[in-house]
Amino acid sequence: MKRIQIGRNIVDETLLKEVKKYMIAPWQRNLLIIAGIIALIIGAFNLVNQQLLQGVILVILGGVCIGEIFFLKHSRYKEMLKLMDEEIDARQVTYTMIFGNDGVVVHNCQTAIDNKIPYSHLKSFYKTPNAYVLLAKGNELIIIRKECLKVTLANFVNFLKTIYTIIKLFIQD
Repeated sequence: MKRIQIGRNIVDETLLKEVKKYMIAPWQRNLLIIAGIIALIIGAFNLVNQQLLQGVILVILGGVCIGEIFFLKHSRYKEMLKLMDEEIDARQVTYTMIFGNDGVVVHNCQTAIDNKIPYSHLKSFYKTPNAYVLLAKGNELIIIRKECLKVTLANFVNFLKTIYTIIKLFIQD
């Protein structure tokens, strides 16, 4: 099987702002949205039925659930910026990535640290105006600048689908 290599992938503050909404896991975001909406609806019914204390508490709880989504996104974004400042004393990091047979190896060029993420940990793929984002277990993000991907998007997605099929078959056996 062939591999895909991505070089000089620069992640900076503006790119992090662009992918900020993908920094929390979809299950976490969906759970908070559902809990918030349910609390708001039940709170509204309680207010209409003149159960003011329960209504107010549930409306506040619903607002907190929805607000928590924005708080988590912002805190994760700030955490990543702080990590960049502490590790390399800059607001941009250069990565190289190798999509091989059994996983993605992300190499931080400034710190010379490798992070290997098995394909079985990849959960979601997103496209933004300037980047592609892969979300893995443990809330790990793989951010790929569009101009750094030297293959077409269709070929890259087909490669990931092929890998996913192989992994899925391997897991089933």
